[in-house]
Parts: sequence; C-alpha cells; structure tokens
Amino acid sequence: MDEYLEKNNTHPSDSLATDQYRRKFGGDWRYNEVIGFLRFYQYGKNKIRCGYWETDAKKKSRTPKKRFIKISDSYCDEPFSASAPNPDLAQTMRSAVDHCEARLKAKKRVLDREIFDSLVDHIDWQTLLN
Repeated sequence: MDEYLEKNNTHPSDSLATDQYRRKFGGDWRYNEVIGFLRFYQYGKNKIRCGYWETDAKKKSRTPKKRFIKISDSYCDEPFSASAPNPDLAQTMRSAVDHCEARLKAKKRVLDREIFDSLVDHIDWQTLLN
C-alpha cells in the first residue's frame, strides 16, 4: 500500500495520510473498520487463553472513538508444555489463532494475521511463557 501511495500521491495535499485525516480517523485504514481484538494470555502454568473484545455498538460505524467490551475471556483455551521447544510452542500459538479465526469467520469477521504469521517463528516462546 505504501508503494501505491508514494506512486499515486505526489503532492502532499493529495496524500491519504494528511494531518486532518489522521486526527479525524486515526490514520490510514487497512480495512473498513477495526471492530474487535483478541488478547492472548497465559492462564496458569500450562494454558494459553484468549479474550475477545468487540465494539459496544449495534451498528458498526467508522469512528476513532470506540468503546470495547469484553465478549469472552476464554475465546480459546489451548494447553501447552512449558518444557516444549520453541517450534512446538509456536505451533501451539498458531493453533490458538486458527481456533479464534474459525470462530470469527462464523461471525463474518476477518482476522488480520499478517504480523503474527511473520513473527511467530522468531519469538522466544520458552522465555515468554516461563
């Protein structure tokens, strides 16, 4: 997207990322709207859980001023072994995200996995989870 903007927005006043746009909408939007998020956390010594938060609105509208409410604090519940090697722990995290993605698809929601998928194999999960 950055390449497209650089190529097509040669004049600063034409840019999608003007100060006014950033103040009003919070910056460039990759999707129509962020309406929820997942928060993964360690539960006990051997479980990964995920909380699901969604905007508190009947109609999802584009605005930077949103109030998120917790829909579930156990959206997924994935067991893991603290002594497992990093590749196995990374696969456990992938399984947790896959589970959440399947549940969100049933609600016609899209899960942006780009950053997670590019970083999951580079995180020291053993240190993080112990």
